[in-house]
Amino acid sequence: MCSRSGLAPIVVILAVLAFLGAGTYFTVTKKEFKKPIVQNPAESKTQKVLPETPEMKTSEEKIQPRSYNQPKPQSVGLFGQQCDGSGTFKIKTFPIDPKNIELIMPMGRVQDSHVTPTDHQYIIPVGTKGGSFVTDNPKKYEVKAPADGYIITIELFKEPVEEQYRSQEYANNYLVLFEHSCDFYTRLIHIDTLSSKVAASFSFKNPESQHPYAQARIPVKEGEVIGTVGSHSFDFQIMDAKFKAPNLINPKNIDFFSSNTVDTFKYTEEPLSSALLAKNLTKKEPLGGKIDYDVYGKLMGNWFLVGRGSARENYWTNNLSIVYDHLDPTQIRVSLGNFDNYPKAFGVVNNAPDPSQVGVEYGIVKYELSTFDYFSNDSKWDPLRYAENLVAKNTNEIRGIVLFQLLDEKTLKVETFPNKNASQVSGFTENSVLYER
Repeated sequence: MCSRSGLAPIVVILAVLAFLGAGTYFTVTKKEFKKPIVQNPAESKTQKVLPETPEMKTSEEKIQPRSYNQPKPQSVGLFGQQCDGSGTFKIKTFPIDPKNIELIMPMGRVQDSHVTPTDHQYIIPVGTKGGSFVTDNPKKYEVKAPADGYIITIELFKEPVEEQYRSQEYANNYLVLFEHSCDFYTRLIHIDTLSSKVAASFSFKNPESQHPYAQARIPVKEGEVIGTVGSHSFDFQIMDAKFKAPNLINPKNIDFFSSNTVDTFKYTEEPLSSALLAKNLTKKEPLGGKIDYDVYGKLMGNWFLVGRGSARENYWTNNLSIVYDHLDPTQIRVSLGNFDNYPKAFGVVNNAPDPSQVGVEYGIVKYELSTFDYFSNDSKWDPLRYAENLVAKNTNEIRGIVLFQLLDEKTLKVETFPNKNASQVSGFTENSVLYER
């Protein structure tokens, strides 16, 4: 998965998921991309939400036939690039053959540097044994272009994004971004090699960097082999530039294109869709996962440190989110970018109060934070093996306390108390900080 957004002891689980989580790091900076327009919240009868616009229709309603024969050489794409064509469509080809997939984890996981819900799926190939990107056969599985188009960005990861994992064994891996039209994009992260054609078609702007990247325009055909991957996780994401996630209040505070991320299964044709769904860990809608939890005027959703810097490195330390679990949405997750100097996600003892119901009038919320495990049919889950009927359960391991208080509809007061229990924390101190939407 992406760095390392089960069944083993919780330390092992966190290590595996952490290694599966680095993919969100995308070093092409926002100033190189076209920024989206952020909608202002409006009030409904029950709660304040973002106003509905035609762009907020479901991704399934917005799928249009492919339209490569409508070149618009002056058009500017989602990533600020000159682009060709318009419209979206359902893909017929997946980057890796479904028979070689052990499991697909839906979007929305929070863990380690994925402090806000992940905007991509994790694909675990058959034979994966751990969270490391080191493999004895980096060319084991072919990786194919999911549709006709262009490769427009390539990035090389020479080390983990998170400093705390840089002492561990690591192997170079690539991010590849495809443009299929001005409206339609797919992204792969953590593949091991590039084809000779792709490798010869670009050069890195900053080859000395630990995360060099290149902008390119390399034509590819559906099903063309563009690289390979070994038996370790990699990430997949589909973006529709005309879709906007209705409950992301301020996408510019995370990766701006996250708001354009759509449900993979609604953008895949049969029989591919059914073949992929058979490997998907959740059988409930939304099948591809959920990333947009913001509720205007409520505790639920993403928050960002007031006065944060603009540097991309370690940006997640400025974030926090209060959401539901990506595999068991009955469970609350508190994900903190800086908890005792580490980014971590926790369960909430007694799983209350519901953050979607906490407003200004509620006052101070005290959450006692615990670790958690997943179970399948009463057996602890191995996160590298497909399983059904997954449920999350908190453990008895209390890791600390967090206090939240909404000062107004867009300002949140926060303080963490690592290694404390509920009886040891009575209120805020001078160490509290403010977050905003």
